[in-house]
Amino acid sequence: MYQTIAMTSEVRERLPEVHVLAVKLKLKPLNEAPSSILFEEDWHRLHQQWKNSTKSDVANQEKLMAYQQFYCDQLGLNVKKTPPSVQNLIQRYLIKDTLERLPVIHPIVDAVNVAAVSHLIPLGVFDAQCVEGEVQLGLSHGGEEFQPLGSSTLESLPPHMLILADEVKVLSQFCYRDCESQKITENTQEVWLLGCQVSGISAQTVEAALEEAQFQLKRIYSISNS
Repeated sequence: MYQTIAMTSEVRERLPEVHVLAVKLKLKPLNEAPSSILFEEDWHRLHQQWKNSTKSDVANQEKLMAYQQFYCDQLGLNVKKTPPSVQNLIQRYLIKDTLERLPVIHPIVDAVNVAAVSHLIPLGVFDAQCVEGEVQLGLSHGGEEFQPLGSSTLESLPPHMLILADEVKVLSQFCYRDCESQKITENTQEVWLLGCQVSGISAQTVEAALEEAQFQLKRIYSISNS
C-alpha cells in the first residue's frame, strides 16, 4: 500500500536505516465544517494526555528521542532550538494547564497533525498537484533555491543538506522544514502523505501513523489512492 520514496546512492549508503513511506491520495470534501469543530475533541483529548508535563517529559519519550538523535547526528540540528515537529507541537500547545487555542491550520494538515501527535511520528503532507515528476531523497549540491513555508523570500541552500526534491525543485529540508511551493491550500484535491522512518522506529510504527492520518482524513474527505 505504501511506497518507499527513492533515495540517491549517496543517501542510501549514508543513511541505510532511513526510509520515507508515502501514499498518494485523491480527496473529495464531505462537509464544510471547520477544523476547529472537527478536531476540537481530538486536541482536548491530547491535551488531557500531556497537560502538566514538562518539556523534558516530552523530550524523553522513546519515539521522540529516536528523531532527536536523527536531527542531531544526520541533520546537524540543535534539538533544543529545533525539536522534531511532533515534539514542538506538544511542547508549544499541549503541556500547558489550559488549551489556550487549537493548533489548526487547514483541515488536511490538522487531520495529519492529530495522527502524528497521537502516534509520536512525524508526518508530512504535500499538495500532489504542485509536485513535478518523481520525488527523491538526496543531498543538495549547493545553490538550490528554497522558499521556506510561511516565508516570502528565497534562500540559497548550502551543499550536502538532506533534501526531498521533485524533478524541478526542492520540496523540503528533509523532516523539519517544508517549502512554500507545495503547501496545502483551499484548492488542494490530491496529496502526498509521507512518514519518516529512522533508526529505532519500525516501518510498522510509521505505517500505523499513516493509517491513523487516513482515518482522520476520512472524517472530512472521501479518499482514494491516486
